[in-house]
Amino acid sequence: MKRPLMDQNMVNTYALKFENKTMSWEGFRGKKNSKTIDTNHYCLTCFLICWDSASQINDSLLPDINAALADPALEIESDTATVDDIIMCNHLVDFYDRQGYVNSIPLKDFKEIVTLWRDFLTTRPLNGAKIYFTFFGFSF
Repeated sequence: MKRPLMDQNMVNTYALKFENKTMSWEGFRGKKNSKTIDTNHYCLTCFLICWDSASQINDSLLPDINAALADPALEIESDTATVDDIIMCNHLVDFYDRQGYVNSIPLKDFKEIVTLWRDFLTTRPLNGAKIYFTFFGFSF
């Protein structure tokens, strides 16, 4: 399967980094392959990491994004275990944590990043996977 095509401007603006990581635990057999995303917006990163299923993104998140794009006055909320709230309204996505408002990004950028993340989730899991570091017996 081909890797998702990424707009270089989007990659640079949000410092997008998609990675396959292999984790292993000392004393246990086997390894776990995980897909991760990193950006220069910690709330965006935390939010997307919780959306780790392409089908959930297709069934729930993208329809909400499309509804917000179709009707800018519509206010659509979503949350995850790591980000208290996002609100999509007026062509923006506002991120909130426990202390309150954190930042905003354009909704069209958010949709493109979500789509790139979804596409990356469907690529082969061992593409470029390697063990990154060991910490207290865990390799990440």
